[in-house]
Amino acid sequence: MRRGPWHQFGDRSQKLAQELLQHGIGVGVIFSPRDLSFESACRYAGIYRDLGAEVLIDQQFYVPNFTNPKLESYPVSDYRLTVSDLRRLGDREAADLAGRLELVQKRLATNAIISPAVAYEAGRDDIVNLNARLFRVAKTVGDNLGIPTYSTVVLGQSTNTSATTLDAALSQATALDADGWYYAFEFSPERIPSDFGAVLRCCQAGLILACTGKPVLHAYAGPMSLLSLGFGATGVAIGHSQNLWRFMRERWGGTSDQGGGGEAPPRFFSIALWGTIIYPDEIVRLPTDLRAAVLTTTEFAGSVSSGLTWSRWDANKHFVAAICGTVDSISRNIDPRTCARLADEVLRRALNLHGQIAATGLTLRDGTNTYQYNWLQAIQRLLEESEAGYNYLSILD
Repeated sequence: MRRGPWHQFGDRSQKLAQELLQHGIGVGVIFSPRDLSFESACRYAGIYRDLGAEVLIDQQFYVPNFTNPKLESYPVSDYRLTVSDLRRLGDREAADLAGRLELVQKRLATNAIISPAVAYEAGRDDIVNLNARLFRVAKTVGDNLGIPTYSTVVLGQSTNTSATTLDAALSQATALDADGWYYAFEFSPERIPSDFGAVLRCCQAGLILACTGKPVLHAYAGPMSLLSLGFGATGVAIGHSQNLWRFMRERWGGTSDQGGGGEAPPRFFSIALWGTIIYPDEIVRLPTDLRAAVLTTTEFAGSVSSGLTWSRWDANKHFVAAICGTVDSISRNIDPRTCARLADEVLRRALNLHGQIAATGLTLRDGTNTYQYNWLQAIQRLLEESEAGYNYLSILD
């Protein structure tokens, strides 16, 4: 698994990823069949490989019977069934599913296979058994093609209510003979995860996966990708839409939400704030010195620096570029402890700047200062309580 930021696909991600890869931003792409037809995915896969990116596809069986026209264009669409129906598949159907998965992997020339899987839930042995079987099908394909097989570990909300349920789910997931982990954590619904306990458990679970000695690709990481390398992740998946900023099961439950906005003004993602601020309304209200501190630029934010009209699409490109740049910088440090401390520094500076803005009487509309303190506390607690895990990772390195 290539180390650094990956492009997590959602709605209209393919051209954005292409443009950023042309600027040397990102190490790989993760296709979303929910949002891109099989024909288009095959066409773009070659473009991305030519740009030096690795290619993966997330089959997205999280809600396995959900489908839409784009999902139906993929060879595996006949196997988008309920959990109970999937569990009843015989050996012949399993072999057919393997053949269809292999066709997809061959057409996209993927660098690894991500196993189809349902989100893990507490007390659901049927899901555990189904995921194990789907993994064996995927592993057969990976072995046939000579590529790694990553097990999908999506921890549903019911698994992360306590250390006991979380440990049980992780024990079941890591029993699989995977070459790596495609990891996501289901938070309660909010724009960006902010609950201290949930963020800490997400980091703890990621560290446990990393301590298996297999690479971890943190999926649907969004702005929280700042913490990913600090808990031992190798790759971090980042997408532009808000519905990619955390794992949202409802994306596969019939909703058409794309991260919304309509005619909403663009949001400028500030590395210094590690959050968004509305352009131009809120930025122009800042004193000159604070405005200069907030406007951390990328190659897609030139209009902002010049005070010109700025499109939401350029704001999306800037968002991904800004986060990818920070993740890439942190990823040059192999030691997860060092990565965690670098995230700590970013958060401390962000809190200081948010404090200065608050002192002017300006309240940022996005509530973009609601999570940094809890993230800082979570990464500090992880460092304090997980010395054995970090020591073990240092031996593995």
